[in-house]
Amino acid sequence: MGAIAILFLPLFLMGCEKLGIGAKTPQVTVKFVIYDNDNSFAATVYAQEVNTGQTTKFTYGPHTPSITVDLKPPGTYVFYAKLVEAPDDYHYGYTGNQAGAYGHMTRGGTRDPSTNLIAVDVKPAGKYKVFISDSWAVLPEPGKPVTVPWHRE
Repeated sequence: MGAIAILFLPLFLMGCEKLGIGAKTPQVTVKFVIYDNDNSFAATVYAQEVNTGQTTKFTYGPHTPSITVDLKPPGTYVFYAKLVEAPDDYHYGYTGNQAGAYGHMTRGGTRDPSTNLIAVDVKPAGKYKVFISDSWAVLPEPGKPVTVPWHRE
């Protein structure tokens, strides 16, 4: 009887999270808004771990107020989105700037550091909010460590 309990113990422990016991998956609430609080576009939202480049994609439907996503591995993530209709032409990042904000270039023609992506340190059981809205953000290449400018929240 003891051997059977040992065999089923790992299965039970994996299900404990759903019962409210043990480590919980971090949750990130993502709001994607562009120009004048318009959220009528479908987008693909990306969560990319800055060191490993591990990238997870989520679908964001039109007229969706927000989505809550589970990120199983803890880490430091940047968040960005590309419109489904034209992913190479329209992209947005989580930089802390509001939707439709302009004037992100300095007088010398260089990028304003406020358009750098914000990275969130995601920890088990944590709850986070991300507001993707800045069309001036430079996006990383999915699946590779992040080399574009970013800073921690």
